[in-house]
Amino acid sequence: MKENAFIDIHSHILPGVDDGAGTLEESLEMLRQAQRENIGAIVLTPHQKPGRRCLTADKVKEKISLLKEEMEKQQIAVELYPGGELLYSHDLVNSLKGGRVPTMAGTDYVLVEFMPDEEWNYVRNGIDRLLCAGYRPVLAHAERCGCLAGRLSRAEELTELGCFLQVNSQSVTGAGGWTAKKTARALLEEKLIHFVATDAHRAKGKRSVRLQKCAAFLERKYGRPCAGALLFGNARALLQNREIEEI
Repeated sequence: MKENAFIDIHSHILPGVDDGAGTLEESLEMLRQAQRENIGAIVLTPHQKPGRRCLTADKVKEKISLLKEEMEKQQIAVELYPGGELLYSHDLVNSLKGGRVPTMAGTDYVLVEFMPDEEWNYVRNGIDRLLCAGYRPVLAHAERCGCLAGRLSRAEELTELGCFLQVNSQSVTGAGGWTAKKTARALLEEKLIHFVATDAHRAKGKRSVRLQKCAAFLERKYGRPCAGALLFGNARALLQNREIEEI
């Protein structure tokens, strides 16, 4: 793994599988952007939603292999790992146990999302159920969870249970809107965030692969050790299926 390069644990770069990259050409351009943004490794996390045709864990690996072949031809040097952004449902644990949906890089960590207007009890109980099944949940774009906005005690409760929280880089910088920025920065101030990732969907616009501007802000505001943990250290522990240290 490239030394001092960022690790992006949340992205939609696989072509033609969800609302992310639409073509192979767009995927490759996003990966070139990642190189320019000093991202050395990416977990590819296509959406996994109940009741829709989604990639199986094996199919994700297959498509990554094909993408790697094209990357090698074009000399794009970014490490890729399989994963998925799993929309929570009561059947999610069974889907994980049955290998129908992927964990992150084959580890015990799972990137899980909830609908923005989901009720608090449903979110808390869902996280608890994943933990009881032996998984380590990472809550995707926590700043977009309405039940956490203005209620940092709830975010703290999730972390005390054993859940990890991820926010989007664009939310931190403000490109994701004022409300997301306010919540993301409040969570950062209270040291309740474990990962900052791109959640990139496009080669152009607000949802493209952008991390350096956010990295500069984090280092300036919270110091290099904290920024390093949020952008690299914790993600490296995740990829190695190790415990994540408190920031």
